[in-house]
Amino acid sequence: MSKRTTILLVDDHSIVRQGVRMILEKEADLEVIGEAADAVEAVAKAGESHPDVVVMDLHLSETNGIDASRRILAANPDTKIIILSAESAPEIVNRALRAGVVGYVIKEDASEELLRAIKTVIGGRFYLCPAITTALLRAQSFNSPAPIAPTLTQREREIMRFITDGMRNKEIAEKLKLSIKSVEACRSKLMAKINCNSAAELVRYAVREGIAEL
Repeated sequence: MSKRTTILLVDDHSIVRQGVRMILEKEADLEVIGEAADAVEAVAKAGESHPDVVVMDLHLSETNGIDASRRILAANPDTKIIILSAESAPEIVNRALRAGVVGYVIKEDASEELLRAIKTVIGGRFYLCPAITTALLRAQSFNSPAPIAPTLTQREREIMRFITDGMRNKEIAEKLKLSIKSVEACRSKLMAKINCNSAAELVRYAVREGIAEL
């Protein structure tokens, strides 16, 4: 029997946690191992149970879901965090991605998108629900003039796709049969060429330019 994916639910409304639990418990390969109503409880329970996935609300007492995510990931770097929120402002989504969150789903889409998000991030990829992807791309196009896209080499495009898939430098090096230093150098050159300062910005660039898909 394959290992079940363990999940911690974090939301300050018990009725929301109950609704999400009902969605997840219909899946035989998913197991909700705990719930938390605030950030302090979330960090403590994540440290005790080491869940595969944390489904996190943004608006919590004590601190917000983004700060809680940072604290959880500092102690549990292998845990995947998915934000489940009614908030869709691009600047908030960007902050979450920079904090290490790998998935973002709008609450009104939870019944359709959350299961897909969990399976995607467990597979090592980022997941943004369609509403969030649309909001990010619109903000990008409205807030800045469209620059002429730089010419990327085939190797740079490959590395960009692997980064979008959530692969680490070591995994990329093994895939391409290169040294880790070569991958790091190529990645740095790529980031400079497309004027990106983070993996989250690179992912948005790759999706916008049609180089990769989420």
